Amino acid sequence: MSDYTKATNFTAKDSLPTGNSGKIVKGAEIDTELTAVASAIASKANINSPTFTGTPAAPTATSGSNTTQVANTAFVKAAIDDLGTIGTIAEQDADDVTITGGAITGITDLAVADGGTGASTLTGVVIGNGTSAMTAVAPGTSGNVLKSNGTAWTSAAPTAVEGLGLGGETWQNMSGSRSVNSTYTNDETYPIMVIVALVNSNGAYFYINGSLVWREWYDVNTGAGQTGYGTATAIIPPGATYSAAAGNFYSWWELR
Repeated sequence: MSDYTKATNFTAKDSLPTGNSGKIVKGAEIDTELTAVASAIASKANINSPTFTGTPAAPTATSGSNTTQVANTAFVKAAIDDLGTIGTIAEQDADDVTITGGAITGITDLAVADGGTGASTLTGVVIGNGTSAMTAVAPGTSGNVLKSNGTAWTSAAPTAVEGLGLGGETWQNMSGSRSVNSTYTNDETYPIMVIVALVNSNGAYFYINGSLVWREWYDVNTGAGQTGYGTATAIIPPGATYSAAAGNFYSWWELR
């Protein structure tokens, strides 16, 4: 890009005396000037969509400018440097902040109150702990379940379901080891079921923990030599006592 420099001082010709050959404006002089002007114009950038070469310079806009003014490298660098003092999200626009992609760096064990877990690693079932760091319970043995001891959660084997046939109990004929008017205790850790066929000569009764829960009464006076039979069925809780009162029994079975 070159600038136009005038080669002939046309004004100086006016002060020369008449007849002086230098006073004459020559075609070569005009041609030289026009050629220089044309060369300078050709080397300048257009106003519309210019293409610059070399190292073009422009005035530095005031910091914070938001116009169509050209931004040079000094303005851009200052604007980037200002990002270091952008402040917190809350100081910007807390009601309309969109974060997409990227990663949070420089933060470890983000606190629960800040939306994190408070822990560096977690393996297993994640357990909340108020505002304290979350914890994790490892799976443990296959088939385990998550259990609470009232204070913490642990991985433990499920409690076996027992009683009434749910734990594999079977009906046992207890006729040889039971008798009427005797008290027995369910010493199992689960409920058992009792079915006893009582010989009712003058009333038959079944008790659990001393309370009468079943009764059948037969009046022998309605017919000489007559005997009635009644079947008592009851579920006996663990540790409970049970007994039958009757003339005798025909059969005694327990599911245990």
